Amino acid sequence: MRTLTIRYTSFRTCPNCGGRGDDGASWRPFVCKRCEGRGRLVTGVEVEDSERGNLPRSAYDFNAKGEVYLLDLDEDEPVEVIRPESP
Repeated sequence: MRTLTIRYTSFRTCPNCGGRGDDGASWRPFVCKRCEGRGRLVTGVEVEDSERGNLPRSAYDFNAKGEVYLLDLDEDEPVEVIRPESP
């Protein structure tokens, strides 16, 4: 079975909450919708494939929440994804 390992390599402070993880209201702090309470956003990702080694940046896309989308993966192929617990 093919294995993909995802590593988050760089982050930035969430501009929506200023790194607090909430909306800043002391009387009813809601979790920030953009960073989901983490206070930081993912700006860099590495994906390592058990068959092809480190994938080039053109082989995948990712968003600020740390979700990785492979662009050239066959959907019928079984794949195990190893990812960090949280970005």
